[in-house]
Amino acid sequence: MDISIIYLFAFLFGASWGSFLYTFIIRYINGMYAKNPFRALTYPSHCLYCKQKIKPVYLIPVFGYFLTKGRCSVCGKPFSFLYVAAEIACGFVAIASIFFFKGAIVPLYFIIITTSICIAIIDFITMEIPNFLVGIFFVTGIIVCFLDSQWFAHIQGLLLMVAVFIVPLILVKGGFGGGDVKFAGAIGFTLGLHETIVALEIALVTGALYGIGYAVFKSKTLKAHIPFGPFLTLGFITALVFGKDIIQIYFSFL
Repeated sequence: MDISIIYLFAFLFGASWGSFLYTFIIRYINGMYAKNPFRALTYPSHCLYCKQKIKPVYLIPVFGYFLTKGRCSVCGKPFSFLYVAAEIACGFVAIASIFFFKGAIVPLYFIIITTSICIAIIDFITMEIPNFLVGIFFVTGIIVCFLDSQWFAHIQGLLLMVAVFIVPLILVKGGFGGGDVKFAGAIGFTLGLHETIVALEIALVTGALYGIGYAVFKSKTLKAHIPFGPFLTLGFITALVFGKDIIQIYFSFL
C-alpha cells in the first residue's frame, strides 16, 4: 500500500479520536460527565448555543469544521477553533506514532499517548483525573502486555508506581490524590519496570521544579497543591518514546 495512503488513514483515525477526546474534555469540565456519565459519552454532538444536533456531514474530522466555516449552520454562532486544533494535533500524533513504533503496537501506543495528554489537560484544569480515561489507559496497557508477553516486568512497574505514590497519599495531607495513584499504576503497568523508572524520575523532577516555582512565585507557600497528572504524562511519553535510549545512555556511564 502507498505510504501516503497509510498516512492519510492514520491522520483521519487520529483526528476522529482527537474529536472524541476533546468533546470528552469539554463535557467533563462543564460537569456533564459528573451528572450523567452515559449521557456525556453518548449524547450526539450539538451546538453549545442553540443545542441543535450537528449534521453528520459536518462531523467529518477537520473537514467538517471548514465546511461550516467554523459556525453553526442553524444559529450561526462560531465553534471554537480548539475543536479542529485538537483533531489536527491528534492526526499528526497518529502519523508520528508510525515513525516511532512498528507493527500492531502503533494504534495502541497512539491511543495511550493521546489519552494521557487528555488526562493531563483535565487534571491541570480541574485537579481531577477521570476514572474513565484511566480505564482506557489500563485496558490498552493489558493488550500491550499480551503482545510482548513480559507480564512480570509490567507487574513490577505497576507495583513500583503504586508503592511510590500511595505512601504520600496515606501519610501526607494534601499530597498525591487517588487519581494520581491509579494513573501512575496504569503507566507502570504499561511501560514495564525499566521504562517506569525513567518515567518516574522525569515526573518527580519536573513536578518538584514546577511545585517549587509555583510555591515561590504564585502561592507564596510551600504547601501549594499542584496537579501531578501533567508531569506523569510527560514522564510517560518520554519513557515510551526514548526510554530505551535513555537507559542505554545511563548504563554507558557505569
